[in-house]
Amino acid sequence: MTRKETIIAAILLIVFGTSMHFVHHVPFFNHFMGYIFPVTESVMAHMKMVFYPMLLLSLYLTISRRDIREIGAPVLGGLAVMPLIVMAFFSYWVFVRHELMLLDIAIYIACMLGAIHIAKRWRTAPFVQNHWRLWIVLILCSILTIGVLTYHSPYWIIFADLG
Repeated sequence: MTRKETIIAAILLIVFGTSMHFVHHVPFFNHFMGYIFPVTESVMAHMKMVFYPMLLLSLYLTISRRDIREIGAPVLGGLAVMPLIVMAFFSYWVFVRHELMLLDIAIYIACMLGAIHIAKRWRTAPFVQNHWRLWIVLILCSILTIGVLTYHSPYWIIFADLG
């Protein structure tokens, strides 16, 4: 990706991901939409807000470049920053015991920028390019796991509605 493409992608993905957070408030929100969009104010919701925009970037790169080998790096970048979301959230939660919207937004933006940076760096890595079939399986497993955990999550703090 060129520098210009990276900047445009970062802006669009951050705007899209942030707007995903508010979809569950629309009157026509339904059960199916919940598999993609956050349904609660939880740490898991913020993880979904990274995964699906990065999946969109994967699909965009794959289609626009007409190269299936482009599919892996953005999704891997998104998955790589998910632990940072959990760590950052609980680092401040320990001290304040409630959500801080501006800090949540800053964490989200930092994680999205990190995911995009990782994706850009890993895009041309031979391991990423040569194992595109594995990344497709990983994407499908991630979609299934996120979907199941949306409505059938264990009683863990990262799935709790903290809003």
